[in-house]
Amino acid sequence: MKKHWVYLILLLTFIIFSNSCEKYVTGIDPLIDQVEDELLNDEAEVNFVMIGVLTQFAETHTYCMVIADLLSDELFFTRKVKGSSYGSYEMIDAGIIQLDMSTIEGIETAIGRLRFFSDDLVDRVTNKITFKASQTLKNEALFTGHFFGGLARYYYAAYFGLDKNQGGGVIDGGEFIPSNDMYDLAIAKMITSLDYASDEATKRVVNSLIARFYLYKADYVNAETFALIGMASGDDPYQVLYHESYNSNSYWSNAGIGRMQETVDFRFNDYVTTDPLEANRILITAIKGLDRKTYYRQEKYPLAESPADLMNWQENELMLAELDIRDGGDGLTQINNVRTSHGLADLAAADMNVLIVERDKELFVTGARLVDQRRFDAVYGTWHLDADTWHYLPITDNERNANPNIN
Repeated sequence: MKKHWVYLILLLTFIIFSNSCEKYVTGIDPLIDQVEDELLNDEAEVNFVMIGVLTQFAETHTYCMVIADLLSDELFFTRKVKGSSYGSYEMIDAGIIQLDMSTIEGIETAIGRLRFFSDDLVDRVTNKITFKASQTLKNEALFTGHFFGGLARYYYAAYFGLDKNQGGGVIDGGEFIPSNDMYDLAIAKMITSLDYASDEATKRVVNSLIARFYLYKADYVNAETFALIGMASGDDPYQVLYHESYNSNSYWSNAGIGRMQETVDFRFNDYVTTDPLEANRILITAIKGLDRKTYYRQEKYPLAESPADLMNWQENELMLAELDIRDGGDGLTQINNVRTSHGLADLAAADMNVLIVERDKELFVTGARLVDQRRFDAVYGTWHLDADTWHYLPITDNERNANPNIN
């Protein structure tokens, strides 16, 4: 599958809809530049509206992931490295998060926009636009709206919560939707998107994402069903590509050479020290801290325009490995398939502990670790902070104060 280009025109997402802000999140300032809403209800404007959805996805994805990785044990905050100064990042790292924190409000707003823009695209294409020239364009728009609408709901389910241990989110000022139910909404959107997918490679990507959502909600039967028809060795990753002239990958600007607010946990250097070939997939570089000690910076995203994978075949293989282990197998074949793709030696044996470490290495700086820590914690003790800490990013005061359905 070809890499998925997203052109980041910064103001585009702010000028598409003239009357929509209050519908997806509260507390947003009125728009300054606007396009009259009804002018977009035309077949000729569909590409423009789709670009708005894609742009918002790019803005949302790594922004959410890099903060989730900070709350996890993958990245940490220290004032002992140059450029690290945000007090809010220090609190997120400690799991002590205020409900009015602007960093979290920014992520919540970005997800809300993605959700609204995606749903609005589906509504326009279904109910407001007559297609005379291109059924292909209509199908592409319906795929885009359902696919990214599903992703927005996934971000809520995986990363946000009403309280410290209860995940989920809110849509359109409604009642709180727990994570399991929100995953179901995401899955329904993804399944609908399959009806409009343009090729088999795209369908495999969607199936792998559905498998992930089922895995995260501990529905292992359905996770296996979709992982088995998901991405396979040789498939290109599904990526969002950034552009240095418009916007940057948030890992670069928050946990990379652009600015280092977040530092890589020392265990990743230990992985590479133990087996130097791990450097093929754990991309880090040593830096000197202000205290003259050695710290580590992620180099998976060395440039402002570095691409970020949303899904790749290696993650699908590790899902199959986990499901095999849960079913009494050892997942060794799938784990070694992934290791071989990086030039690493085969393992002789595997179990769930091995699988957790392999996921830690393979899914480095992709937003996966926070979810893994929560779902493996009861049996394997993977949570790293005190019990009375946030395991999710909180629904913020903006939503709580304006929404009578939650408190």
